Amino acid sequence: MKRHGMHHISRNHARMFYQPVVGFLALAAFALLGYAIWLCLHNISLMTTKGTQFVGFQNFVRLATDWRGLQALWRTVLFVVLATSFEVILGIAIALFLDQEFRGKKFVRAVILVPMIMTPVIAGLTWRFLFNAQSGMINYWLSTIGVAPVDWLGNPNVALYAVLVADIWQWTPFVVLLAMSTLETIPKDLVEAARMDGASEVRIIWHVILPMLRRTLAVAALIRAIDSVKAFDLFYIMTKGGPALSTETQNLYGYTVAFTNFDISYAMTIALFLTIVTNIALMLLNRFAMPKGVR
Repeated sequence: MKRHGMHHISRNHARMFYQPVVGFLALAAFALLGYAIWLCLHNISLMTTKGTQFVGFQNFVRLATDWRGLQALWRTVLFVVLATSFEVILGIAIALFLDQEFRGKKFVRAVILVPMIMTPVIAGLTWRFLFNAQSGMINYWLSTIGVAPVDWLGNPNVALYAVLVADIWQWTPFVVLLAMSTLETIPKDLVEAARMDGASEVRIIWHVILPMLRRTLAVAALIRAIDSVKAFDLFYIMTKGGPALSTETQNLYGYTVAFTNFDISYAMTIALFLTIVTNIALMLLNRFAMPKGVR
């Protein structure tokens, strides 16, 4: 009885600690959301002398008919799907490779994780030099096998995929790290029993290891999808949205509208729309990718 009472008091103390923090964060979130919606419903622009006017859903209608904005949304979706898919698949493959015993394993594991600890600015500058059409190392390596030089960041058909390569290089190690931590917890006896029963390595990976990695991979995919939607640094440093707007995502378009055109209300509408679409997509991904017991 006494123990139950102490547990009750301890739980009350915990509530007294976290409830004000949660309340403050919720209040701040609702206040910011309310201000963002207010901005979207007005016509605030720093380039005009007109006063603030209520325009209703005019900014949302403008976005729905803005061809540049729709193209930027399509590039954002394409980038998120490709980046998340490649990073999860490569991350699993590398983690399974590192789970084997071989000479120099610790060194290889440390080297693979290096890109993740680099800042996006350094990573973007590094890949910008590597992809340079005249003096970049990528074209030099390709020339040694007889491949003609490619204008990686100057060709509208290639530039988005060049940024994608940089993102995959930097963030695949994050998936590797999560997958490796889960692989360490898989009972070795289970894998050995499958081998003794005559199962091939492919069947062991497919039927034993991957089901146990499902929860980790779902979390990794969710986190990488969220980060890919928010990707800005690499795009800004490597291409600034060019050439010919071929790498302009919604984030970059919103930035241009806000800090080049100074159309604050429309920029906020773009950001709010992207937030809503992202949340809906992530809820669907969470529903279909995450095991029921985890949601």
